Amino acid sequence: MITFDYDTGKAQQAVKSAERRELPVPQEIYDTAAMVDVVLRAAHMQPPERPTLDDIPATPDELTAVIAERAHQHRIALAHQAIGTDYLEPIARKFNGLVRDQVPGWIRALQPEFDGLIKQLRTLAKKLPARLDKDWLDWNDPAVSTPWTRAEGIALQLDQIVNDRKVMAQAGGLKGEGGKDNELYAVAELPEPTERGVIDYVMRDHISPEMQQWRELKHSPVPRWIHLARSQHLTIQLATPDEVRKRAARRDKWVEAIATRGQAPQPSDRTRKAIAAALQG
Repeated sequence: MITFDYDTGKAQQAVKSAERRELPVPQEIYDTAAMVDVVLRAAHMQPPERPTLDDIPATPDELTAVIAERAHQHRIALAHQAIGTDYLEPIARKFNGLVRDQVPGWIRALQPEFDGLIKQLRTLAKKLPARLDKDWLDWNDPAVSTPWTRAEGIALQLDQIVNDRKVMAQAGGLKGEGGKDNELYAVAELPEPTERGVIDYVMRDHISPEMQQWRELKHSPVPRWIHLARSQHLTIQLATPDEVRKRAARRDKWVEAIATRGQAPQPSDRTRKAIAAALQG
């Protein structure tokens, strides 16, 4: 049985995303992908099917010749399976490595288009009502329907960029791409925690509600992106390679400092020093 522990599926999807974005893909990646196909075909080469009644020749001499030929084909197939399987791991590892090396540059190349779309979205956000409930919008008013339609197209493009970034990140094996709220951290970052912010419950009263609303709007692209564009605390910015992990760590820093603060209406000087120490850690 052929086992293939070095799957190239994620790397192949990342290459497709790069091609769709018209990003540069080195020829070596294509050449190595072709090698993967070669060894897969060899590793799956099948021997001749078992003979049937129709395959019986007319004479013993003809049968002897047929058996010899089929035996040769059988040996060739088994040899291809063995040698092809031997090459699967190193060639797949090479292909995955080549793609992984390109991922940081590909992800950075997504940022200009992302930033341009966000700029357009912020302009449209000023033209749309504060309440973005589709059941309450006046679709007969061009002042509402026109910017909404444009925002739908932009939201779709943003989602496509984010999905391509996710595919690339998976192929790149980037640290911190998993975990809670990773989708948010891929496109936005929390503010740095400050002593004043911790004392005034900025996370509890402002940042956390905005994050929760982002989660709740998961299936409503336009309100979700407009919500982020209007946010007073979440800064929209497509995460660079490995930045999702850093953004998640920033929230952990908030949580640690908040735990140090405690429940007192006004923390003591000792608690303030502890908060400052937690923020510096």
